Amino acid sequence: MPVSSQLLRPVRGTLIFFTFLVALVVNLLPWQVGLANFTPDFVALFIVYWTLNQPRRVGVGWAFVLGILMDVGDGNVLGQHAFAYSVIAFLTLARQRQLNVFPFWQQAFVALGFLLLSQLLMVLIRLALGSPFVGWGYFAGCFLSAVIWTPLSNLMLMYHQRKPKSESKYESS
Repeated sequence: MPVSSQLLRPVRGTLIFFTFLVALVVNLLPWQVGLANFTPDFVALFIVYWTLNQPRRVGVGWAFVLGILMDVGDGNVLGQHAFAYSVIAFLTLARQRQLNVFPFWQQAFVALGFLLLSQLLMVLIRLALGSPFVGWGYFAGCFLSAVIWTPLSNLMLMYHQRKPKSESKYESS
């Protein structure tokens, strides 16, 4: 049954907040340092997901605040994550209606493009400030993010789905 014909429960703000909190914690875990090139940016991934699926609740403001929290937590240049996250949130909002009708595998390619853009913006900011190029492996996590997009979207959607009530309950005998 296509998603468009199913009823979705309204998303509580606590779920959105909780997913972003978990994404921040996972992004800031110490094991991320050793695997930095191969781990997805979960905060950026959830920004794209929630901006795509809840555009009235999550947008550029959330992206900016989460970016500042990532910059402070990572000890990076203040504003690099905030700028990159805000740009991808804006681009997602600009094409939200069009992207929502895509199947998940096509959304994964779009998410890949947005996440690559996010990483590219952060690299360009670092280069502009005189840091050396981090290497092409820095972009590997974006491809892993695209791979997990479909299972993540399906998992999140399972929570929202409400089974339609059978018509037999409403029929009078």
